[in-house]
Amino acid sequence: MAIADSLRYCQKNKGLELYAWCLMPSHLHMIIGAEGDRKLSDILRDFKKFTSKEIIRLIQDEPESRREWLLDKFSHAGKYNPKIKNYKFWQDGNHPVVLYSPEFT
Repeated sequence: MAIADSLRYCQKNKGLELYAWCLMPSHLHMIIGAEGDRKLSDILRDFKKFTSKEIIRLIQDEPESRREWLLDKFSHAGKYNPKIKNYKFWQDGNHPVVLYSPEFT
């Protein structure tokens, strides 16, 4: 699984502190931090860049019945962004919430 493999890589090599995660059909929830003086934004940038390329590659290589539909959606999502060459997998930004205690709701 591309997401799980990438999270493990980021833990071992990028300083990602991963406490919990849940992959939903359309998004990913994580409780995370960064080791030492590493920047969480840098880790997430690298994670998103790698996983987007890997997931697009998997869609292209696997016999997926929705392949053309998915690639069309990802292509359209990045069509008007000059930073996107082919496909846009992740939405822009993150929605961070600081967790101060176990009672956070």
